[in-house]
This record gives sequence, structure tokens and C-alpha cells, in this order.
Amino acid sequence: MDLSNFNAMLESNAANLRSTWRNYSLSSSALVAVIVFGGEHLDGKRPMMVFAIIGVHLLAILSSDGQMAQFQALRKDMPEEMASSAVGREWVKQPLAAFRVIGAVMSIAITVTMLMALQ
Repeated sequence: MDLSNFNAMLESNAANLRSTWRNYSLSSSALVAVIVFGGEHLDGKRPMMVFAIIGVHLLAILSSDGQMAQFQALRKDMPEEMASSAVGREWVKQPLAAFRVIGAVMSIAITVTMLMALQ
């Protein structure tokens, strides 16, 4: 793969990951606000909230994991020009699989915490 195509794919994937995290942050913040300030207005709407909480977090896990998998694949297809640079050598050292696991564990922990707060 040539460097310009590689960079275009890398930039596109990074933009997708940023978008996922931004949407996740906004959605999670909105859900927390509803849980905190909803009070008695949530009566009868708890199943909808459970669905929203699980849906937001599941979508974030699946989307982020897919994008991290793309970063791992791109790392394997890195052009020699970049692989021989300091940035390329450092990128190869990054534990992307661990980042995927940590992201999933943190999202699951936040999901459980939100569901507990909803009770």
C-alpha cells in the first residue's frame, strides 16, 4: 500500500473513532442527566431507559472495537517509509488489543453503573 492511500485510510478511521467517542460521550451524558434529574418522571419509562443505556453502550463497544481492529490491520499494512520512521516504530509497540479490551470493560462497567443508578 502506498503512503498516500495508507494515510487516507488512517485519517478516515481516526475520524470515525473520534465521531464514535463524541456521540458516545453526548449520549451517555444525556442518559446520566435523565437518570439524575428524571425522578418520578421515569416511572413507567424504566424499560425504555434500560434499552437506551444498553443500546448506546453496545453500539459504542461494537463501533470502537471495529475501528481499533482497523488500526491493527493498518499497522500490518504500514508502508516501509512509515514503518522505518520513529512514529511507525512506536505505533507497532502500542498494545492495541489491550486498548480494545480496556474500552469494552470500561463501557460494560459504565453500563452496569448506570443500570444500578436507574433502580
